[in-house]
Amino acid sequence: MPNDRRVIFGTYVVPTRIDTMEEDSISKTSFQTSPGKTLGGKGSAAIDATQWNDAWTSMFHTQVKWEDLDDTDDTTGNRWEDTYEPWNGTLTLSTSGVQLTADTGIDCGFLYVKNTGSVKNALVSLNGDSHYYIVIPPNGSVCLRGTTDLECSEVYVKASHSDGTTIEYIIAQLTP
Repeated sequence: MPNDRRVIFGTYVVPTRIDTMEEDSISKTSFQTSPGKTLGGKGSAAIDATQWNDAWTSMFHTQVKWEDLDDTDDTTGNRWEDTYEPWNGTLTLSTSGVQLTADTGIDCGFLYVKNTGSVKNALVSLNGDSHYYIVIPPNGSVCLRGTTDLECSEVYVKASHSDGTTIEYIIAQLTP
């Protein structure tokens, strides 16, 4: 088991402007002249070598088998029978908030949420099941480095509309 683990991430933004002519239904997309360059950056987040359980990410290997996820112990392993986990790598959301982990006292080191839906927004709350200030549009994503001020159990997600949406996520424990 490695002593140090980290998540390396980056963002790349191309500012664009969309002009729609009033007389016609023609839209023109162009590179914005201000700031005149792409925006973004790279970073890394230190995470614990041992995560809190197997549900720290929604992404499973394509060859995962049911028996690999079988665990009858309520305190170790993935505890598949006790958690709301996606089986195909995506988590389906409704308008009810879903807590990504119920384990309290675990500081969040890194959070990544991608809205894999194509129509409705995904909403993220960092303070329990209230105040969903982060809006992720279809096919959009958000990532952030956590701190000791954010616990993994405080992260909730939900869909903005009753039609629902789907997400992929990583919620990693901070290095103690």
